[in-house]
Amino acid sequence: MSQRVYYRDDTTTLHLGEAVDVLASLPAESVHAVVCDPPYEIGVAGQDWDRTGIAYSVDLWRECLRVLKPGGHLLSFGAPRTYHRMVCAAEDAGFRIIDQLDWIYTHGKPKGADLARAIDRHRDDREQVLQVTAWLAAARDLAGWTNRRIDDLFGFSGMGGLWTTQGKAAIVPTGEQWTRLREAIGFDDTGILPLVTELNARKRTVGEAFEKREIISRKQGAARDAGLYGAFSEDRIKSLPHSEQAKQWAGWNTALKPAHDPILLARKSTGYDSLVGGLLRHGVGGLNVAACPASGGGYPANILLGHDCEGPCQPGCPIREVGSSAGSFPVFRLESKTPASERVEVDGVRHDTPKPLALMRWLVRLVCPPGGTVLDWCTGSGTTLLAARDEGMQGVGIERHEPYARIAAHRLDEPYTQSLFAAGA
Repeated sequence: MSQRVYYRDDTTTLHLGEAVDVLASLPAESVHAVVCDPPYEIGVAGQDWDRTGIAYSVDLWRECLRVLKPGGHLLSFGAPRTYHRMVCAAEDAGFRIIDQLDWIYTHGKPKGADLARAIDRHRDDREQVLQVTAWLAAARDLAGWTNRRIDDLFGFSGMGGLWTTQGKAAIVPTGEQWTRLREAIGFDDTGILPLVTELNARKRTVGEAFEKREIISRKQGAARDAGLYGAFSEDRIKSLPHSEQAKQWAGWNTALKPAHDPILLARKSTGYDSLVGGLLRHGVGGLNVAACPASGGGYPANILLGHDCEGPCQPGCPIREVGSSAGSFPVFRLESKTPASERVEVDGVRHDTPKPLALMRWLVRLVCPPGGTVLDWCTGSGTTLLAARDEGMQGVGIERHEPYARIAAHRLDEPYTQSLFAAGA
């Protein structure tokens, strides 16, 4: 993939290209901080862009280390279940792990599976499938055929074994495939054909118990376009378990509601200098805690609480219930989730996982000195670059996906960010 400067103004440069390649072209020790929100590598919504493995690349983090000034800090978001692999890669690249920050939010939606519902949906046709594969294996042997010959008949490898095995991978040929097998091998399938037809008709259908569940509530909503995630329906249906097995597992699920994103805080060694010596020589090495006070004005902690209420917390507010200790934590007003005004769409494309601008402003302010340079090697819609610019810093971004780079460039061209978000930072 070719690389080029996609956007540039007085404070910000955005490169289009692969991160490792662009990083290799940047001067050593040229940035004061690396602040990024890499792919979480969980294949969110089945998307390939979220399972490239780039966040686990030691080579990439080694390049980040090279361009970072001695004593400079790295802040990188991750997902709770894959964060450790990113941290290990950064550590293997030479970063010193300092801490883990946690952004706590309230907008997370449960993504686990309701086990009672899953049981009622489950269709177990394995006994019948094995009956068909055993029959076909016997017909194959009687005709003197082999699985390889079956594969050659269809021009692909391995299906003959799946159609004739008694193992876990056993499957039934489609109707068209079965007809072709019958014509080629010459077997009489009078007795087994009805079962083959029935199993094919039931493929990708739910169990009978699911259709018999009693619906107790239905919340209807129109289907909408969800950007890279595709279209989905907002209908929400609640129903009661039907089968006796499902009733035994009522109330059980496979996951908890997500409510935090871990953030890696790491530092580059100062080399032969002490931390103070490195600070005086290179201008980095500390955390700007005075510029990042907690909501009550105290020393900031490594927990960042987000909430949805406007103005001061009222009775019943989840943050208020924390008690007096809530003053120890930075609270991002209205930043439990990214505001709609920051989810910019350009040419029909929208980035669906941006972080709130106020949150990113707090983070870049924590680790980068005024007038310093912040690097974000996975720019996305450009929030980190906007945050750096609004905090009076230089920004260097890298983005491999041009539609996202287009969004970032569009946002960087908008003049409103400084005045609109300054009060909520």
